[in-house]
Amino acid sequence: MIKLVGNVKLKYLWKYLPFWMFLMFFKFGACLHYNLLSPFGERVLPVWIVGLVIGAASLMQLLFDVPAGFILDKYGYKRFLKITTLIFMVSILVLLWKLNLWTYLITVFLSCFGWLFFGPGANAYVISHAPKKQAGCFLSFRDMFESMGVVLSSAIFIFTLSLPVRMVGVVILTLLTATFIAINFAPEDVGLVHQKKKLKTQNYYIRRQYLIKVIKAISRLNPASVMLLLTGLTSSIFYALIWFVVPLMLAHNMVPGVMSWALGIFDLAIVLMGFILGKVADRVNKKKLVFIGLLMFSITGMILGFHFGIVFLLLGFLATTGDEMSTISLWLWLNTLDKNHDEDGLVSGVINLFQDLGWAIGPVMAGFLYSNIGPEWTIAAGGMLVFLVWIIYCLKLGKSHSYFSLSSEFVENKPHRFRHKR
Repeated sequence: MIKLVGNVKLKYLWKYLPFWMFLMFFKFGACLHYNLLSPFGERVLPVWIVGLVIGAASLMQLLFDVPAGFILDKYGYKRFLKITTLIFMVSILVLLWKLNLWTYLITVFLSCFGWLFFGPGANAYVISHAPKKQAGCFLSFRDMFESMGVVLSSAIFIFTLSLPVRMVGVVILTLLTATFIAINFAPEDVGLVHQKKKLKTQNYYIRRQYLIKVIKAISRLNPASVMLLLTGLTSSIFYALIWFVVPLMLAHNMVPGVMSWALGIFDLAIVLMGFILGKVADRVNKKKLVFIGLLMFSITGMILGFHFGIVFLLLGFLATTGDEMSTISLWLWLNTLDKNHDEDGLVSGVINLFQDLGWAIGPVMAGFLYSNIGPEWTIAAGGMLVFLVWIIYCLKLGKSHSYFSLSSEFVENKPHRFRHKR
């Protein structure tokens, strides 16, 4: 990260500062709202139904993703980033009335449409504006400012739990107002993102491809592609479980206040370790790194829920480090299989689709498991899913590839796996 930022001219940082502020304030307010969905939902619904509602909203976001892409291309990225912020603000306004079943459902499903245009709209805006040689660096700025917003939302989350719902609504609405002001000062659109491909894994259009083409690409790049699908799905389920369970435990004073930071530790691990792991993956046997990374991720994930406080933060950091270690190595492996690199974006988009599916499945699982086996085993269940993927890797794929060495260029262009709602 330090190297990437150092290579970017300061003029790009200052020129697009309003947009970076937009990203930070949006994630600050939107993630704070998402953190509160399970505690607020528990006040008006059984926990298992809360999980169904949050999961249904994420699934609806997934289903509308392709139409959202067409709308963004037709009407403009910046314009719809403004609109998506306004939609989110409306979803918060209902909380100023009072919290009941109907206002809860309205805030959940309206916020879904707020999230809908944010992810693809922000990605398309960044890539379309970035000079070709600086595209990866622009995406690093995106990741950095979004992660700052996530960490800030985690920092104040514990304090918002003690506030009246209306006051919480005022706080989030203030943050989103700052978001709307910032995007209005951002530079105007300069063209469509797909007019000139700037990244090997640019996946903005991928979900519009024919299914048969997707299957052929995945099959051709198997087993690396299949492993990335499985790790993307299970890791997203794991993080979705965390984001459902931890806020509930904080709301019930079941864990110390330092656990509020737990929701930001996963992104912090990537900010601190991402570049180092990329360099390690470039020099060490990839087969061993996938083995060690998945095993580290699964073991720490399974014991994470039984150790809260400072130990949780340490284990969360190690879990995400193992996740990123295996992911980087798998992307490098995929790079060796895809000699022509003419379908990198297609495969990347399918993998991202599986990650989004995990964010829809995770809350549903969390709602049912939390009510029946408790928060500790709910989190452990996420680690068990990752452990199952590790077993599959050992039994089916462990001997299917040998050591290979690549330059670190592809590591820098590897699509970022978000450990938070997007």
